[in-house]
Amino acid sequence: MVVFGLCAFCAPAAAYRPFDGTDAAVAKKGEMEIELQPAGRLRDESGASLIAPAWVVNYGLREDWEAVFEGQGQTSLSPPGPTTLTAAGAFLKHVVVPGGLQDKAGPNVATEFGILLPDSTGTSGAGASLAAIVSQRWDWGTIHLNARLR
Repeated sequence: MVVFGLCAFCAPAAAYRPFDGTDAAVAKKGEMEIELQPAGRLRDESGASLIAPAWVVNYGLREDWEAVFEGQGQTSLSPPGPTTLTAAGAFLKHVVVPGGLQDKAGPNVATEFGILLPDSTGTSGAGASLAAIVSQRWDWGTIHLNARLR
């Protein structure tokens, strides 16, 4: 009851979101990693949308290289609209400097580059992306810094 009472009188919170980024590690050769967000809500200047699903598929091509495929289904809730494929892309990621994420000393440095695909409605065009990624792991936590040109 105390927690419910406190929640009833809380003010809305502000947060820095959405976060687009990755870590400076790759899947092992021949292995696939799947990151899946079954459902989420997006609110921006055009209204509210349901994101379902959002996915990233990583496939280890060889040591220190992986292929990355990502995208998300987006359905406009206000105003109501059809489901579209958005935020789709195909990338290659390469670990330039192995570090703590590979059980070695020091920070990891990686690069990711590839193409941005148009959404399924045709309102956005194709593009390119180039990113530099630095990751550092400590006993108490891990940090990932991403710098991206799109």
